[in-house]
Amino acid sequence: MRLGLALLCCALAERACGLASLQPPRLSRRARRAAAPLLREVNVADLPLRPPMAPATLVEHEPEAAAAAAAVGPAVIEEGDDDEEEAGFEEASVVVLDETEDERRARVKAEMDAAVIGDANSKVVMERLKGQEDDDGGLAALLGSFLVFLDPTGTVRRRLWTRADFMHIHAVSGAYFLFLGIPWLVYSHVTNALDTSVPMATSGPFLTSLLVAGLVNALSAVPMSKFNSNKMLDMRDLKANGFTFGGTGLTTMCLYIAWWFSGDYPDFLRPFDIPIFLFWALVCAGTTANWEVMLQQNFQANERRRVKVPEKEMRQKAILYRLASWPNLTQLSFMYSIPFGGAASLGQGPVLRAAWLQQCTAQWPMQSTPMYHYGIASAMGYALSMFSETLRDRKLVTLEQDLLVLIVGFTFPMVSVLLDGLTYGSAVTISPPEYWALFGFGHLG
Repeated sequence: MRLGLALLCCALAERACGLASLQPPRLSRRARRAAAPLLREVNVADLPLRPPMAPATLVEHEPEAAAAAAAVGPAVIEEGDDDEEEAGFEEASVVVLDETEDERRARVKAEMDAAVIGDANSKVVMERLKGQEDDDGGLAALLGSFLVFLDPTGTVRRRLWTRADFMHIHAVSGAYFLFLGIPWLVYSHVTNALDTSVPMATSGPFLTSLLVAGLVNALSAVPMSKFNSNKMLDMRDLKANGFTFGGTGLTTMCLYIAWWFSGDYPDFLRPFDIPIFLFWALVCAGTTANWEVMLQQNFQANERRRVKVPEKEMRQKAILYRLASWPNLTQLSFMYSIPFGGAASLGQGPVLRAAWLQQCTAQWPMQSTPMYHYGIASAMGYALSMFSETLRDRKLVTLEQDLLVLIVGFTFPMVSVLLDGLTYGSAVTISPPEYWALFGFGHLG
């Protein structure tokens, strides 16, 4: 038994030795590496030519940059020395548009003509509605036909007369406020110049309807101001904040100023003048900060782009954003007089009026006229500026045209007050140190 097991073990051992002898000898790591053919032993002439080193076509998130990249075309680097080729690649990674003024205008026009407004596949409902032209009949068709009269190509109607504006409340109220309000503003200055013996009427059915139309226009913009989410008043959506706070907020604030100086301001609201002022101060400060953050993000995004936006265009954007932000803080200097001028009782009964305004009109009898003009002209200026922003968002005006409209809106109240000063002479004052409560005027201790 044991002898049989021993013989079996010997047989298995001999077979294992035989299998081991059939395996090739194991080479060391250095020997295996040396066995591989070296690159210099390969005839490189037989290899196919490699393609020239050029960056791939980049897909930009912004349509303006994408169109600019397409206009520049792909950068092709000729083959040559490795160092030269690498340097050429670095240059091609960043392209700065170097174009004449005519070429820039042609490029901008081509981008605007080819722009597609809205996105049918967007998760944001408002972006989908912007791409849906309202083709309903009835009164909507009648009002929409006016846009076709202005632009027979139908582009303006397709981009503005959409289902994003519910029942076109925003468009109709804005047209009433601006296209009737601005002619009235001009007319009021003409009639004031013809008869300076009486103060201008600052209240009445028509002026009240103007204030109401301006308020409806401002508030109806809020549901439409959704660009990145479906949430209303989403603080993370800076562009939406610009429309809601910079447009709705500041327009409403100036309508409040006009209402306060109209003579129709109710007495029961006067105890709340201070918290109302603090609310408007928060709106002004928040709007200024929002526009400044947007501007900085634009500059940072331009640094990351392959195709750089021209420096001139970035300067124009900086002017646009800062004209729409920092001057708003000056409104607070004027509005300070409303809550902090003090209050005094005039006449019989509990009729209260700001002591500051009381002293102003006692010294300058027509002073209510320029201050009312300032409020309503400022509201029209803000509404006009935001209308221009909407046109630029719908690719109907250029950045330069938008900037021009903003400058006009910015100077609206100043020109109006200056005309009042020229019309009434010594019966009014337009010098802030003379009548602003901020500088001590009107305080009764």
